[in-house]
Amino acid sequence: MPPNYDIMMNYLNLLANATDCLWYGILLAAVTMIILYFILQMVSKTCVKTIPFYITGVILAPLLMVQDTLIVAAFQAKGMVDALEIEVQQIVGAYDQSAMNLHETQAVLDQVTEDFPLVGYFVNLTNAQVENAQQLASVMAEGIRDYLNTYLWKRFGWCTAFIAIAVLVVFMFDKQRKYQGTTSSYRSTRSGSTTSYKDYDNF
Repeated sequence: MPPNYDIMMNYLNLLANATDCLWYGILLAAVTMIILYFILQMVSKTCVKTIPFYITGVILAPLLMVQDTLIVAAFQAKGMVDALEIEVQQIVGAYDQSAMNLHETQAVLDQVTEDFPLVGYFVNLTNAQVENAQQLASVMAEGIRDYLNTYLWKRFGWCTAFIAIAVLVVFMFDKQRKYQGTTSSYRSTRSGSTTSYKDYDNF
């Protein structure tokens, strides 16, 4: 097959993977929002009926969708590392135990990036140098796994932070609304009591 055809097919596969990640990201965000709604309703039934709750939900949903989409994509990329390692082993098999210079190493990395564009999206496969060719596959795979693990923890951290901030905002406005309602009720009761005393004096 012509090289251009292979490149086009790789990017079409990347587009298909991105579409799948987006749909799964939307699904995960929707499930998270539903679970969060029921948890908040169990804690306080009034907080899910306020305008700030809906405004916060509208802001939180796309933020979670983006993070969840990236999480799914990172997991897919992580699942490709084993296949990537095998391919690199096959490519560098001709080098035996000889050292690889930067030019040779970069040629291998460019080939891997073309064959695994989703991995290349997360990891910049450049300037890798090893003492012998046989180490390249294991060094590259280990580096990619470490990077993706760190990346995933960051994404989970952002999701947790967004949810925590949203919950705090909702409870803050709910508490303020309850306080205002209690104050208004107390003033109304006090006003009614004063009127009764005046009526009694007039009597």
